[in-house]
Amino acid sequence: MGMTSARRSRGDQAARRVIRAVDEWRAAQPGEFVLALDGHGGAGKSTIANAIAYATGAALVHTDDFFQQLPVPAGGRPARGQALDQYYNWGRLRAEAIEPLRAGRDATFRRFPWERGTGPGGAVTVRHSDLILLEGVFAAAPELSDLVDRSVLVDTPEHERLRRLRGRIAPEDWDAHWLRAEQAYFRLIRPPASFDLIVAGASPAADDLSGGTP
Repeated sequence: MGMTSARRSRGDQAARRVIRAVDEWRAAQPGEFVLALDGHGGAGKSTIANAIAYATGAALVHTDDFFQQLPVPAGGRPARGQALDQYYNWGRLRAEAIEPLRAGRDATFRRFPWERGTGPGGAVTVRHSDLILLEGVFAAAPELSDLVDRSVLVDTPEHERLRRLRGRIAPEDWDAHWLRAEQAYFRLIRPPASFDLIVAGASPAADDLSGGTP
């Protein structure tokens, strides 16, 4: 089995586990249900989220679409100590995506233009579904918690996450400040024990991890 096939298989295993948990959670909570799928960059969240959306028809929203560039001082990157919440326009994420979907409407918004890095992005419409999947770093943040019903952490060893990120990000775009902000978020704000479920994004043997109330 090639690397892509193996990763897809792991994603499908984790997706099935999440779907089983969601079925149990929703049995006691009918109506619109928002699930946050969070984890470090490179953990495998998108692979799992796509598998869940394909299997369930969930409305899928990516926090990356609401990324925002921080002001950069002349001659350098943003100052150290920048909090992760400042990398995302979570006000727009709430108002333009989660709130309309939760209210039973389609959501239309402009995504961050990753291809260019600046300027307006293209318009995206996410069709309503009574299962709403919010995927990406910051998905389970306190700023969104009143709109999120349950949270899942995709847990992948650091060496594997960094290997994946190195393959995606050019050396000149590598942002150590971002990594520090992300690490602080998962250490201080949303540690693993604060999630309702933990699934593995790499080794299938690690998929027995669980936290909170699975």
